[in-house]
Amino acid sequence: MYKKIAIIGVGLIGGSIGLAAKERKLAREVVGICRRESSRRRAEEKGAVDWATCDLTKGLAGADFIIIATPVGIAVETAEKVCKNVTWDSILIDVGSTKEMVVKKIDEMVPRNIDFVGTHPMAGSEKSGVSSAEAKLFDESICIITKTRRTKPGAVRKVKKFWESLGAGCIVMTPESHDKHIASISHLPHLVAFTLLRAVKPESLRYAANGFKDTTRIGASDPLMWHDIFMSNKKALLMAVGSYKKALASLERTIRKGYSKRLVDILTASKAIRDTFTDKKKR
Repeated sequence: MYKKIAIIGVGLIGGSIGLAAKERKLAREVVGICRRESSRRRAEEKGAVDWATCDLTKGLAGADFIIIATPVGIAVETAEKVCKNVTWDSILIDVGSTKEMVVKKIDEMVPRNIDFVGTHPMAGSEKSGVSSAEAKLFDESICIITKTRRTKPGAVRKVKKFWESLGAGCIVMTPESHDKHIASISHLPHLVAFTLLRAVKPESLRYAANGFKDTTRIGASDPLMWHDIFMSNKKALLMAVGSYKKALASLERTIRKGYSKRLVDILTASKAIRDTFTDKKKR
């Protein structure tokens, strides 16, 4: 059990961590650190933390496990503030969707008393804010833990145990590998959903049924959050976009040429890929 868990940014992920940590009694105290008074009130009303504050110094005081759950765009800036305020031994993690740039910069700034480990829980939804937080959000999910030459093995073990306590299975990889894989299976699908919504003529949207709604569900995600993710993982995302354009061009060419058997083969191969995995999430 930790003495005090401090969560900076009590939104969907931060709030869900708080709820899960409290439910599983992982700390004597779970504190939220918010940027706005309205966010502080919502975090306490939801019960996501024991108490919340807009005062970073007050919220961090005595915390031995610190979680940066802010948007990716301000994660490094937030880590810098943490490093200036924490002079005792503690573990610091982030939960952002991109890792290479963030982990590299934070690795370079953390003092010896802070053990930093980059993490990315593969859980969430198109919804945002602490009002959508759930204690069971991480049940049967995957959390990717990133490891660099600076990462201490003992810190990785502690962070792995923390996420497993929240219900997640953990995979350890480099930040570079993380960004490459996640660009294809998370960032690209969001980009496609946003693009598809813009490609459809407005007059056709009135006829949209479950197929279109399911395909574009993640297009309802927070635009500012995804702006930060796209820009911070630009290189890997553009490579994924290139692969997608090739696959799309191949399908387009097959339809244009009327290659019926080839079309069936492509669709069958795609279905076979989809059939190889199942959604183990609880919902």
